[in-house]
Amino acid sequence: MRILAAIDSFKGSMTSEEANDIVKKTLKHHDVICFPVADGGEGTVAAFCHVEQGEFITKPMIDVNGKESTGTWGYINKTKTAIIEVAEGAGIIHARKDLFHPRYHTSYGVGEQIIQALDYGAQTIILGLGGSATVDAGMGMMIALGVTFLNHDGEVISALPVDLSQVAKIDTSGLDSRVKDVSWLVASDVTNPLTGPDGATYIFGPQKGYLSSELAEKEQAMIHFSDVVASTLNKSCRDMPGAGAAGGIGFSCYSFFNATFQSGLTLLAERGCLKALINKADLVITGEGSFDSQSLSGKVPIGISRLAKEVGTPVVLFAGKIEEGLTSLPEENILVTLPIVNEPMKLEMAMSDGQRLLKEAVERFSHVLGLGYTLYSKRS
Repeated sequence: MRILAAIDSFKGSMTSEEANDIVKKTLKHHDVICFPVADGGEGTVAAFCHVEQGEFITKPMIDVNGKESTGTWGYINKTKTAIIEVAEGAGIIHARKDLFHPRYHTSYGVGEQIIQALDYGAQTIILGLGGSATVDAGMGMMIALGVTFLNHDGEVISALPVDLSQVAKIDTSGLDSRVKDVSWLVASDVTNPLTGPDGATYIFGPQKGYLSSELAEKEQAMIHFSDVVASTLNKSCRDMPGAGAAGGIGFSCYSFFNATFQSGLTLLAERGCLKALINKADLVITGEGSFDSQSLSGKVPIGISRLAKEVGTPVVLFAGKIEEGLTSLPEENILVTLPIVNEPMKLEMAMSDGQRLLKEAVERFSHVLGLGYTLYSKRS
């Protein structure tokens, strides 16, 4: 049987590539093709480099905490395409736990990686907006790219600590001119605007350290910042879908780069010819750490199953946790959902032992496949 493994990462437990590799090694008597997937967050660089034979570039940068560090991005030489993920340059996984607050989180490193990509000769930049710790509306990123932000006294505002309310004037004369010559593709499944009840502050701020008592004040600062940007550039982008992604980095991508936004999975699927691979497969195996009703709004496994539905290839889904009642979703082309946890255990234990649990779950599934083949042979 030809099987396509396209499992999303089990965050904190295993990457998409690791999960797919487990399927390939466990189902060794089948022809398993692996396709790493990502939605614009952590793993986006690895996924694009895998499907387009890219290389990994590791260079110094300032991390989300404002400290010297190193970061990795991807480069596809044949198309002069750079892949940068915010999860690397401004990722929540890199944020200090003792200073876990957006005031101390900057997107400056993302801008540094963009400059590195431009120095490499990138003609297209794919920027994955997912997994950020920032709510700086991309100000840190733009400072790294040469934009100067000034307060009411004409003093230059630094990237940290973040205080959007202090911005009174923006000088774009120092912006790296090469950003205008690049084709910008933003990979994001987030469609939230920058401001309002569904915006970056109210929806994502609490996840990144804002207290509920701060939200109203921080929302006003975000509105103020977007007004200054709109006045400077003569266009308002704060209500654009995805402007609130990555704590407002999406807003700066719209405002300063004229970027095109696209679903992370859709972009990866197009560039990696995923639909054609699915069409050649007899079965698709997908999955994620937790599969619930929110997954139905368009997370990676549902995106995979809908692509498979278009060509009539059935889908099986593995997950660490599956919401009650979601045993199968025939309307979404998911024939069965299979939890990998085989006994009651704490979340931390399940995550640390995720690879073994997935392997055992796939082994059990392989026996079911064998049983089905045996019964079919007898009836034939």
